Amino acid sequence: MTHMIPRIRAVTLTTLCLIGGTLCLIGGLFIGPAQANPIVADLSKDHISIRSNFSGEKLLLFGAVSDTANGPIEDVIVVLRGPDERFTIRKKSKKMGIWVNDAAYDVGPLPGFYVVASSRPLDDIAAAAQLRAHGIGAQFLNIPFNPQRIDDAARNDAIAGFIRLKTANQLYAEEIGGVKIMSDRLFRVEINLPSGMPVGDYRTEFFAFQKGRVVGYQAGKLPVDIVGAGHILNKAAYETPLIYGLSGVFMAFLMGWGVAVLFRRR
Repeated sequence: MTHMIPRIRAVTLTTLCLIGGTLCLIGGLFIGPAQANPIVADLSKDHISIRSNFSGEKLLLFGAVSDTANGPIEDVIVVLRGPDERFTIRKKSKKMGIWVNDAAYDVGPLPGFYVVASSRPLDDIAAAAQLRAHGIGAQFLNIPFNPQRIDDAARNDAIAGFIRLKTANQLYAEEIGGVKIMSDRLFRVEINLPSGMPVGDYRTEFFAFQKGRVVGYQAGKLPVDIVGAGHILNKAAYETPLIYGLSGVFMAFLMGWGVAVLFRRR
């Protein structure tokens, strides 16, 4: 009896190892091999500095795609979003021959800067429900209204007006065909950054589409800030507005007094 105990333990351990190996093999057959992300991307710059002479520049976004189990990647969409802001949309109406502000709606948070670039028209790449689920396209952004009680016609007019104004200021754009795919592997796109772009952390998003669905995704950040004397003034204006305003009044008074003294001596 004393000699059988180690043998029983050895048999038990061997059996457990065989069972465990079998379960792992079965699990591997059901789960299958892990799929790698088929899109890898990067930016030509990892930081944007705005100086007093900043007049805008171009940002290059590039990367590569790889085939999946269902074949090659068909389309690539690149989105660059600026920091979220809150806006007030005012509707103008003509009363007694004069254009006056009528209804006003507070909307947001919404990106202060938004550009989407695609290899083909968005409608040809995916259905509207798929684009809306990923927030691709200014018309598919989730735009919260305050007050929320607004009829569909007024909402659609307000959204269209908001996008139209942003587009006119070069802060919203849709670049169809802006993404160039070369040899079914490499892709690149250039996005214009205007002089009036807001400051803050931007978000880059890269989508790989196959048969109308997202099969690859990569996101990143792009800091945009003001440097030099402009940074000090911008920080003071937002963090200490009262002191900033009083300083402006004091400087205006001081300059006016200096000019008065100068002309009085003459």
